[in-house]
Amino acid sequence: MEFKSQAESGLQLLERLVARPIIKDLTPLLPDELTSETIEIIGDASTGKTLFLTECIAKCIIPQNACGLDAGVVYIDLDGQFNITKLVKIIKRIIKNADDNLVKACLNKLTMINCYDSPTLYVTFQRLKLFLTEQSQVGLVILDSVSANYWQDSVSGGEKYMDTYVEKMISSLKICLEDFKVPIIFTRQSYFQSKQGDSLLDCVNRRILFKRLGFDFFATITRRNVNLCYKFNINELGISEFNLQV
Repeated sequence: MEFKSQAESGLQLLERLVARPIIKDLTPLLPDELTSETIEIIGDASTGKTLFLTECIAKCIIPQNACGLDAGVVYIDLDGQFNITKLVKIIKRIIKNADDNLVKACLNKLTMINCYDSPTLYVTFQRLKLFLTEQSQVGLVILDSVSANYWQDSVSGGEKYMDTYVEKMISSLKICLEDFKVPIIFTRQSYFQSKQGDSLLDCVNRRILFKRLGFDFFATITRRNVNLCYKFNINELGISEFNLQV
């Protein structure tokens, strides 16, 4: 009988033994389990993509007994657009009569990291390894938005091809998180791409494209070159009523 040996780091061994929250049924647009998935969110301003991210965060950090996932979230903010007040409103919409202590308990599961240049961002990617080792409750990492530092990097001699710029950044993040099996969601503006069409970048498992036509909002999900389009509503309480379009 042959025995095969395989070397692994102490970090890899630890992460195999530590159970993390399962990110499943995050939203009607992402109803399945998202282990190790990389999801790209594309859209112009005022199409609902930032609000969608806020809804995803709320679903994660809310306790399971209140229809949440009881999972920690790391949110890497590159453009300073995140609205914590909107997140609190969504939490209170989902948890009826939530008191301040319950809201604070939810918010404690959210780790906000502000990065204003690419060198800081890549150092942050490396430090996430240690952070996730210490924080086993983290189940989702969000990067918003990959295009924030592009022009600054491009002028200083960085990558000019937009799709390649995105793939290098997300591939670097995935390498740092590969032992943890956590899903990654990242955003970019719809103009920030070198090629058009339904084909996904090599680093992406699925893409959600947000569009607005008048007062109507649409989200088109692309996965393995299969497209599904949903119409949804936005009001003062957040996003509601996802309807699959035929």
